[in-house]
Amino acid sequence: MKKFDALVIGGGPGGYTAALLLAQQGKTVALFEKRRIGGSCLHVGCIPTKLLQSAAFRYHSLSKEGAAWGIEADNIRFNFKALVDRTQKTLSILERGIVSQLSAAKVEVVQGEAQIKAKDLVECNGEEYRGTSLILALGSRPRQLPAFPLGDDVVTSDELLSQPRLPKSLLIVGAGIIGLEFACLYAQLGVKVRMGDVLPKLLPNMDEEMGQVILNSVRKLGAEVELGLLEVNRKDEEMVLVSAGRVPNSDKAGVGNLGLKAPGGKIETNGFLETSVPGVFALGDMTGKYPYAHTAYEHARIVAGKIGGGREEMDDFKVPHVVFTSPEIASVGFTEAEAKGRFKNVKVMKHNFAANSKARILGEIGGWSKTVYDGDTGVILGVHVTGPEATDLIGEACVLVSQKITLDQLDKVVHPHPTLNEIFGTH
Repeated sequence: MKKFDALVIGGGPGGYTAALLLAQQGKTVALFEKRRIGGSCLHVGCIPTKLLQSAAFRYHSLSKEGAAWGIEADNIRFNFKALVDRTQKTLSILERGIVSQLSAAKVEVVQGEAQIKAKDLVECNGEEYRGTSLILALGSRPRQLPAFPLGDDVVTSDELLSQPRLPKSLLIVGAGIIGLEFACLYAQLGVKVRMGDVLPKLLPNMDEEMGQVILNSVRKLGAEVELGLLEVNRKDEEMVLVSAGRVPNSDKAGVGNLGLKAPGGKIETNGFLETSVPGVFALGDMTGKYPYAHTAYEHARIVAGKIGGGREEMDDFKVPHVVFTSPEIASVGFTEAEAKGRFKNVKVMKHNFAANSKARILGEIGGWSKTVYDGDTGVILGVHVTGPEATDLIGEACVLVSQKITLDQLDKVVHPHPTLNEIFGTH
């Protein structure tokens, strides 16, 4: 039997990050992964979808606006196979990089399906591993719907990008973040897209104006959007994408043997991401909170710190929300409505990209930034951006919100010109 300071189940963003951070503390770590290091984010989620999104944006811009930039070309076509090949090459490079880091840190990577026997005992490939701490980082999987059984022409986001060609038409069942991202990029590639959802509006957990912006944009791209339906029905679409959210993998790898509190499959944790069983931690999608890779990264940092003797707790407030649509959408902190429910004197500062020099240069003048702040103290409570490079720009806003920066302090920051970052200026 092998003994370690920590056993980590799942080699996605949260799992491999936790393993690396613990190894850097000098702790012995075994990391179990039954498929490929990098998890869903690297292989079927964040990275391949954003690569396709980048290609779709370039193709759509050149096709529709090339002449305005002095670029004249006839018969522009999109080679889907060439992009798939580029995607696989990119993923392989990134995966090798992570594997190399784990090897250099002396993390023992165990390829196989782990089974939890007790909170300190895991079996894999017929061998037993004992650990002082157990970290559950098994991620999540696409939710399936009985009305749309999976098959050759009915897929989830996990299978869509592995298709040999683009469909001529696509029904997207579910208008959440994943569905919206696919709706935009497939519409930009010339696919006839129809999206349906039982919810009455888009992005209900983000600033209210955001949902209307993206609804208008998706329809402008030519996609049909139907909201508030009693049920979504297929018409004559060539392919169906089931995009109805994701389910935590809390029913895998013997997690049920631990007797954790997990209502609806979402594992309950405290501020240190520790479960109801001492010494057992849950990360990322398994907690059902903010299904982003960067959430898992932060969870990993908090857990590694706790195991190493630290006392820092997770702060959900500072987690940014990002949607890679066209235009991009990003936010951090309180929405205007949330702030008004907590503070007496809430004010809003708004700037349009139409007045931003770099946005004019890029030809992307749609969108705005919205800064929500406390009128009494000037402390910035939330920032919401829709427009060019919003998912990158929100990084600066994360600092403003997490460090409780005031408008007076922001006013003293010098932003380079001409840049999109000037959208955060106070004047």
